[in-house]
Amino acid sequence: MSEPPALRSPKGYLSKALTFATRPLDMANPCLQGRKRRCGRPTTDVTEDLDQYLLEIAAGLFVQHGYAGTSIDQIARKACASKQTIYRRYSSKEALFIAVVTNLTGSVLRAMEETPLTNPLEELRHISRLMLDLTLRPDALGTYRILIADGHRHPSLQQQAVAAIGQPFHNNFVRLLKAAEQKGQINPGHATDTTARLLTGMVTGWPMEDSLFGLDPLKTEEERDAFFSEAWSFFLNAVGGRQVALAPQQVPG
Repeated sequence: MSEPPALRSPKGYLSKALTFATRPLDMANPCLQGRKRRCGRPTTDVTEDLDQYLLEIAAGLFVQHGYAGTSIDQIARKACASKQTIYRRYSSKEALFIAVVTNLTGSVLRAMEETPLTNPLEELRHISRLMLDLTLRPDALGTYRILIADGHRHPSLQQQAVAAIGQPFHNNFVRLLKAAEQKGQINPGHATDTTARLLTGMVTGWPMEDSLFGLDPLKTEEERDAFFSEAWSFFLNAVGGRQVALAPQQVPG
């Protein structure tokens, strides 16, 4: 059985989405050139990939035209699908947008939730580094821009985005901090919401801000590694972070 679309790796997601979305619409024959399936109801062999395909098309159009400038009709035509096909899956454009955003972050959130907590401080470092990479991806930046530009006109959009993305990230940071505190890897009193927010802001705040202004910071992997290493060292000093001898993991007999 193939992996559900929301759990697939998001690597390369935007480039595929934009490839589809930037092709001109042929109103007389709206099916995408090069697609082997016909318009209308998908055949059995493509049904499994239809959800992911719709999300890729929608992601590219949302990034290209913004939330307000993208319609379900436009997405349907670009995807060579009926509006009913989309509405059977998503009750509204807002629900589709939230599904797009959730799909982009799904693999990272799943990695967080499946963290085994054998060495929570090291796992927190790894997840924080992943979050820096995610923040600087073009698709993530496109999503931030949409929420900034259109969020004030659609308050529920922002609320749902926070509930679907921001809160799960935050909750997992707090979970790892609490596990690190319990194992004596950080000083007592630092496994808090405030500490999680300070760590997130320190790792992603400046890079995100400059990227949103089009300044393209941390262009290379080496630059990201150096920046993250300094931020992480600062964090460890603040919370009294230290590696301690952990008990060997029990292997079931």
